[in-house]
Amino acid sequence: MHSEGGTRVLEYGDLVVRATPEGDGVRTEIAVTNTYQRKATYSVQITVADGAGWTAYDRFWLQGVPPGATRRDEAVIGSAEMGPAPRVPKIYVDEFSPLVDGE
Repeated sequence: MHSEGGTRVLEYGDLVVRATPEGDGVRTEIAVTNTYQRKATYSVQITVADGAGWTAYDRFWLQGVPPGATRRDEAVIGSAEMGPAPRVPKIYVDEFSPLVDGE
């Protein structure tokens, strides 16, 4: 994991996760590159935490990603009701499951 300005970046195989603190939570962007020879669908669950009790997660579905293509999605994880978003978020990949067509 490394930082790009105020954004934390985690590279996990074919998955790249970026977490940027915002007022209401942590803007979390994922990018998955399909390295298979067939179209694939990905189920990705990401947890963002501060290591001191603030923890939130979200699940992303990237459907029908063509071979060699990169698909992206983003969401704000957490909410203002949870308290201040972590300034240096910790990123955890809870699930990274590809389902390849024809397998």
